[in-house]
Amino acid sequence: MKGQEISALQLESFRKRWAEDRQGHMVSDALARNTLEEVALARDAASRLPFTFTIDMDSDGVCDQAASERCWSFTYLNIARVNVKKALGIAERNFQMSHAFVYFYDQLEKSNQFMNRVLRTADRPLTDRVMDRLLSRPISDYGYFGFVPLAKKYGLVPKAVMPDSQIVWATMPMTRILSMKLRRSARELRDAFAAGASASDLEAMKTAILADIYGILCRFLGEPPQTFDFEYTDVKGVHRRLEGQTPLQFMDDYCGLQLEHMVEVNHWPDSRYKYNEMYYRTDFPEDGPQYDSWIALNASMEDIRDVSVKMLEHGEPVIFGSDPRMFASKKYGLMDQGLFDLESLFGTGLMMEKPYSHDYKWTVGTHMMLINGVNIGPDGKPDRWKVQNSYGQSMGINGHYVMSDRWFMMFCDGATLDRRFMNEEMLRALEKEPIAITD
Repeated sequence: MKGQEISALQLESFRKRWAEDRQGHMVSDALARNTLEEVALARDAASRLPFTFTIDMDSDGVCDQAASERCWSFTYLNIARVNVKKALGIAERNFQMSHAFVYFYDQLEKSNQFMNRVLRTADRPLTDRVMDRLLSRPISDYGYFGFVPLAKKYGLVPKAVMPDSQIVWATMPMTRILSMKLRRSARELRDAFAAGASASDLEAMKTAILADIYGILCRFLGEPPQTFDFEYTDVKGVHRRLEGQTPLQFMDDYCGLQLEHMVEVNHWPDSRYKYNEMYYRTDFPEDGPQYDSWIALNASMEDIRDVSVKMLEHGEPVIFGSDPRMFASKKYGLMDQGLFDLESLFGTGLMMEKPYSHDYKWTVGTHMMLINGVNIGPDGKPDRWKVQNSYGQSMGINGHYVMSDRWFMMFCDGATLDRRFMNEEMLRALEKEPIAITD
């Protein structure tokens, strides 16, 4: 169908309709002096979502990821820090693990991942779809490499061992420097390939570039320790000291993450993907799953909800991804589809349901948080959840949301679940060969 310009006749009809829209003018007056959230917020929202739960875990303080996209690491480290505190009997109220340690190796691994893909596509033009996407955003804070492979390879350390530097509060300058280096390195590697460099020569070039990137990261974040001593005071007031720890040893002995039980689970209600199948995203399906492939089980929200409740009943918090831009209030700490009646406010249809909300990207997962509580209603089903965020104590209800169950079912797009609480069908799916997704 050929596109048409907006005509003068159409504009006149729009103006006439607006002139007759009394409610629209009232909303316009309100929005001129108030935020959309304050105008649209339902009066009874807080009373419908009380901050009380039948299962409620102590969050031991709330961390702050500041102006970064590192929510994925904060969720896992929020679990690890509680476990370390219990294992060692640490008295410190807001004990934390080192986010900078994980971030350092995340950025190093992503840099290596970027250059591997540059070399994999060195014979393609710069206009190739994969190359264009790589160069558009060479690196970011997003958790597309994954916490679990990082922790298994490098371990974890307390924050006192590798404290935050200034850059973690606003990571864009480091991202910009790394992107400059990676784009320049892409040109150097492609030029060497075009000049006939051997595979071993290209790998040597990549190693030299990674050494430069290691130095950049050390300048911003400091160098991660290979061994360390850790001093703390326990709950009995006794000063204690752990000597000669390695990050892997410390993680295995005290963090209690049980990474071997953790399974990445997505919720894709798209008709192209089946529930209880394993999938991974790749630009090179002919290579099969690689060391950096993010392999995940696709599951229904009913199964994700059931496993989440079982985990909480056994004292295990649940890491989940969602779209908190939709029908959520950071100010009031509430998440519910009835929070804002936007259709009445704007006088037009706005809502979408599954699977169309996913197919048309009406909702897209953007943030990971931690569920550490749930309320089971009289019918034996969850009606609201306690969600720990990573934007400091001042957000919401002391750094938390109350999430209605219907919001969870609508806007959750995945979770990290413990295989020990999965049903038989989910467990059988974990044994299947993963299917490549290339779109």
